[in-house]
Amino acid sequence: MLSSFFGQQTTIGIDIGSSCIKAMEIEPTSSGWALANAAVAPTPREALKDGSIVNIADVAHTIRTMLRDAGIKATGAVCAISGSQVIVRQVQFPKMPEAALRKSIKYEAGKYISSSMEDSTVEFEILGDAEDPAQMNVMLVAAPSEMIDSRVAVLESAGLEPLVIDVESFALIRSLVEFNATDEYLNSTVALIDIGASHTDVDIVCKGEFALTRNIPIAGDSFTNAIKSLTGGTFEEAEQAKLAMTANCPVDQINTADPDNKSWRVVQPLMDELIREIRRSIHFYQSQFPENSPEAQVSKVVLTGGTARMPGLDAYMSAKLSTPAEVAGVFRQTAIGTGRVSQEFIDQYGAVLAVCAGLALKELIPETTTLKAAA
Repeated sequence: MLSSFFGQQTTIGIDIGSSCIKAMEIEPTSSGWALANAAVAPTPREALKDGSIVNIADVAHTIRTMLRDAGIKATGAVCAISGSQVIVRQVQFPKMPEAALRKSIKYEAGKYISSSMEDSTVEFEILGDAEDPAQMNVMLVAAPSEMIDSRVAVLESAGLEPLVIDVESFALIRSLVEFNATDEYLNSTVALIDIGASHTDVDIVCKGEFALTRNIPIAGDSFTNAIKSLTGGTFEEAEQAKLAMTANCPVDQINTADPDNKSWRVVQPLMDELIREIRRSIHFYQSQFPENSPEAQVSKVVLTGGTARMPGLDAYMSAKLSTPAEVAGVFRQTAIGTGRVSQEFIDQYGAVLAVCAGLALKELIPETTTLKAAA
């Protein structure tokens, strides 16, 4: 079941990550929008595999408990998918009515997607005319049906009505770009780097419009597993060692201040490889424009996700990429007020809630303000 990648009302956003589950409710106020409630809970271990939820019962129980403890009484939810198997591409198709394209979308999409169409769910959004008058630009989204069905099953098992299955990249752009407190990101090109536990997503946005997304299989768990291999301890012990690694010295200063830090010795090569892959993604985007054109200039790198909270990561990445980098503060940078949620919670989870905020906003904002790709 999939209502649409792009449609319908919602009441609560739920971001199911491999490390933690986030839930958020946003409400309209006399002065705009405010956070009504939010909650974060650890995801059951090994509950996700290749982007699909394989432990429906435990994840649903975690969501039910989390919402109950937080006093969230939502009946409907919007969730999202991401990962290397989620294909998001802007392509050109021969001009045809939307109804005709819907009938032939799997055939048309098969020209661009290598995975089996029989096992995939495909959605699209017609963006408008292409330069060739006989063609039209279309945003194409495809994902394994199992990935979508597993989220629908979890929400239903948790007692929620699945309203929309969105794409994490679109949700991230919605909260950080469209809903930014200023027009800064609507007038420039920015790279949004969402570093989670299992993978990193690179999303490039040019003047408010989705331009490119890429999935990199290096993220927080990669660093933890490197430390685990070094020490021979458990994953949990390695996770604690990762936190201890930067407890007294941020990432950008370890090489100078603590050159014998054994954890950093095994994490740094992976960190540098991740940054090289981010640089390749940016260079690929830039290669589509004439040299020195305004669209090609990436003005800022914005970090989100649990791993983005690693002290000094923004400064380290900025130096390596020669581009200003900052950790997103979802409620510092956006036009969403913190409402009744404690500042302590906001400070702890601000960088983690960007996708969830975008999901909670899915249909709360007028259609004219949404990205073409996420409309």
